[in-house]
Formats: sequence, C-alpha cells, structure tokens
Amino acid sequence: MSTTATKATEQDDVVDAELVDDEASVRLLPAGVAGNGPAAFRITRDTLLVEGELPPNADRQPTFTARDFTVPRTAKERAGRRGARNTRVNRDSTRERFAAWCAREGRIAQPSTTTANVVAYFDHLMEVGKDKDGSQYSPDSLLAYLSRIITWYPKGERPDASLVRDMIEDYRLEDYIPAGGEREQAAGLTLKYLVPVLGKIDESTRIGRRDAAMLVIGYGKLARGIESADLLVKSVRVVDTGVWVFTAKSKTRRKGKGKWRFIRDRADLQVVRRVRAWIADLRELGADAPNLPFFRALTVKGALKGRGNATVRGLHLSGRAINEIVKKRATAAGVEYINGLKVTSHSLRAGPNTDLKRAKVSLSERNEAGDWGARSTLADTDYDRPDDTVDVTDKDPLDAIPLFGRFEEQAEEV
Repeated sequence: MSTTATKATEQDDVVDAELVDDEASVRLLPAGVAGNGPAAFRITRDTLLVEGELPPNADRQPTFTARDFTVPRTAKERAGRRGARNTRVNRDSTRERFAAWCAREGRIAQPSTTTANVVAYFDHLMEVGKDKDGSQYSPDSLLAYLSRIITWYPKGERPDASLVRDMIEDYRLEDYIPAGGEREQAAGLTLKYLVPVLGKIDESTRIGRRDAAMLVIGYGKLARGIESADLLVKSVRVVDTGVWVFTAKSKTRRKGKGKWRFIRDRADLQVVRRVRAWIADLRELGADAPNLPFFRALTVKGALKGRGNATVRGLHLSGRAINEIVKKRATAAGVEYINGLKVTSHSLRAGPNTDLKRAKVSLSERNEAGDWGARSTLADTDYDRPDDTVDVTDKDPLDAIPLFGRFEEQAEEV
C-alpha cells in the first residue's frame, strides 16, 4: 500500500490522505459528496459500463411532464384489453372473486396483499368448493387461478406462489383424486349419434336450417365452437361435391395465414344441401354480405335478432351460444349424454376424431383435419399440422368413414 498526502500549508491546514491500492484490478466509483459537492451517481442493476466509464449523475434524471404519461384514449383502451378476450374475462373475474372474498374477510387485496391472504383464499376454495353446487375445483383450475392472482401484483411485491402450488399438489393427491375427481370431458358426437340428432331437427324452419348447417360444418371440420361462431359469409363456399370452409385463426394457429378445409358431401351429412339452404336464408334476410357472420342469432319466427347490446361479439354468436344450440339439439334427440359424458359443442370435435380413428385414419391426418399441432397426440389421448399454407386439394379424411357410421356392415361385406 502507498500513502500520498499534501503537505500542510503555513496555516497548518490538513488535507485528507487518499489510500490507493496499487494492484487493485477493480476501480471504486467516486462517491457523491453531500452539500455542494458532486451529485451521486444513478446506478441500477441494469446499468452497463465499459472500463473507465462513469455512470450518469443522479441529477441528470429527466424531468417528465404530464405529456410523457398521456396517451390517446384508443391507446389506453388497447392496453386495457390486451390479450385474447377469453383470457381477459377469465383473468378479471378471478381477480374480482379474490378481491370480494378479501373484502368479506376483512383482508386487503389491493394495491398489495400478503402470502397469508392468498394461502387462506385457496384453502377456502379447496374446503368449500364451487359456489353453484359445492363440487370440487380441479387442481388445474386452481393453478390457473393462482397465476392470475399472483400476476396482479408488480414483480417484487408478489406473494409466495410456490407455497400455494405445493398446497394444490397435496390437494390433488390427498383430496381430489381419492374423491373420484377427474377432468370433465365432452362426449363424442359420432355419426351414430349425430345422424339421429339431425333427423330430429325441423328443417322447414329457418332456425332448424341454421342449426343443421352448424352441426354438419362443425362435425365435418372438427371445429371448436368459437371457430364456428367466428365464420364469415365469405368463409364458406359451396360446390356440387362439397363445402370449403376457411378458418382465419384457431387455437393452434393464432398467427399467420388462414386455412381452407374441404368437407365432401355425403348421403348421411348432406352438407351441400344443408349449407345451401342456410345461405339462401341469409340471402332472404339481406345478411349475406361477405364480411357478415355466417351464423346469426334469430328470433323464434326466424327474423334476425337485434344485437344492439352485444358490445363484445357484435353480430357474431358467442362460443357459449354455439354450445347451447348443440346441447339443445342433442337433448331433443335423446342423446344428452353418451357413455356418461355430456354432449357439448366440443362433441363435434371429439366425435369425428373418434370416427376417424376407428376408420384407421392416421394421427397426422387427424391432426391436419382437426387443426391440432403436428406433434400433438391430443387426437389420440384426449379426443394439424400448424400449416401456414392454404390446403388447395379436395381431399377429405372423412371419406374413410362408412356412410351413416355403419362400420359393422362394412366388416360383414369384407
């Protein structure tokens, strides 16, 4: 170590000595001096400096004005509705339920909360169950709720989520599974059941023609309910041999080009007749403009239902409305349940996949038809190649299924 110091002046003034490490490889940044001295340096964990560079002084902090925090109203609205609508609705409703429970319990939910509050809330959900019928929450649902609540708070102020996750996993093993808990699945509306459902629809009415077209397109396309609801008039094109249906976006393909799917006409589904009948209805209603929704809400008499208050979906039906139509038609045909499982709009996805698998259609072809991911095994384990190109062939994997789902008769002929 070496010591340097200035000599005392004639007035015997003393100047502080500076200790310097001659071999030091790290230079200490000079400290800010209080009073009239240099300002302190502004350093955060994200500061990047090259050798010999000093960080900015704290007094160089920009002076923001109201203009720097003001955005157009449209920008504020876009920021507020970021993310898919279903995601926003589920996220906000979960947080609102947590806040309401905290208010009833005399606890604080916002602007910050404690780990204890979150732990107590999830213990409540596990003990009490769902409000409607007291049935158990699935562990996967609880994990989704936890994520939505934890991310409500800024990083650094979030409750300990790992503790609650451990609680949920214990609940899965100790409470949920032993009590017979299982993931709710939709029944498979195979041709064996779909044809009788179609046969019970009164297609002399406009509502009947709409619902019949909805069912055959849903089955032929292995469509998710929301995909049927999102169809536009220009998304459906009819030729003598079948129907082309265009999906602009799916759960698998959120970005990129849309995809055409060909549904060949067949005697059991009668896709061409049914879709053409509904298109004729749309023309009579003056609702056949290319960019209007293909499936519309109707009055009992078959007129277009007013949608002035539908601020979210506008003229489009909701996925929930599609689900209610499918359940209503299945119940009317006496197939509300199939093999103990309830028929829902998702049955129009599980049903054709079941038929296709029975007809020995490969997993890759079923993934393509149902717009699952190329490596997905969901079509085998739970009930498309995510392709950015338009399918321009008129191949339909449903061709492998015997008419009316008569696998037994096909086997006898062989």
